Amino acid sequence: MLNTPQSTTKIFIQDVTLLDCAILYPSTGPQGKSWYVDVTWEGKKDKNGVLFDFSLAKKSAKSTIDHEFDHKLLVKPSSIRFQSNSQLIIVAGFKETEQDSIFAINTYSNSVRKISRETLISLDKGDVSLLEKEISQSILRNSPENVTNVIVKLRPHEHHTKSNYFSYTHSLCHHYGNCQRFHGHSNIIEVFKDGKFDADKSNFVAKKLNHSYIISRNYLETNWNSKLIHELIEHCPEITEYKDKLLVAQYKGTQGEVAVILPKECVFLLEQESTVENIAEFIKSLFQATDQDLEIRAYEGLAKGSICS
Repeated sequence: MLNTPQSTTKIFIQDVTLLDCAILYPSTGPQGKSWYVDVTWEGKKDKNGVLFDFSLAKKSAKSTIDHEFDHKLLVKPSSIRFQSNSQLIIVAGFKETEQDSIFAINTYSNSVRKISRETLISLDKGDVSLLEKEISQSILRNSPENVTNVIVKLRPHEHHTKSNYFSYTHSLCHHYGNCQRFHGHSNIIEVFKDGKFDADKSNFVAKKLNHSYIISRNYLETNWNSKLIHELIEHCPEITEYKDKLLVAQYKGTQGEVAVILPKECVFLLEQESTVENIAEFIKSLFQATDQDLEIRAYEGLAKGSICS
């Protein structure tokens, strides 16, 4: 009796995890992005008729994404001016309101993910397919030998084309986990008046906060006189050309110390940490005191957030 070749089997898991990151776009500088992640595995079944146990497949894929991509700044290699085992200095020029501007960060190495130049150009055009392939390759490397291919699908929020959808970056110095890194989110904002969704108010907030770096005023470094900032200027002397138009934030968390330089127009300062809870309260404060019956639903990426009423 002849053995017939075993056909390729596929399994899939939707919503394996959420991916929140910042991307250093060539055209607009750093922006936050959030996606749902769906994964399909292809290959040959084992002797028990299983390609990859669902619980193990999800755990492996989520671990890979969390370790290699999530809550990181995605950059092309040429943006890196200096690199050691523990430190990265990154600089990129971009246009801000038709003016040449600059972004620079001195940070620890595991807070950054290098992606190919082609992937970044593709992302700048709104095409995520090459990033999906890079994530797929990483997941495949951590899959069993009988898995021969992995396909990743990145899904944005279902209302990502609406006017109340926006992106932002931030850093939470005192967070115990990866939120202390420079990273970002893209999400909707919902403002309710007397229990009804208020599109005008929601759109107003989204436009005001879109593409901003939201951080506590306590992190501002007004003297430009720290070791990290001197290192940035040493490796990126062009920073001094834009100094009057830039702000510096510096903080130290449990994972390491970070200095970020951004155009003033891109920075939104809060009196407190830029947690989603504090952002929701700040958004409510934007409206007149007479608006007593407002409820703010501020999202931090997808499927989670804070309510302020």
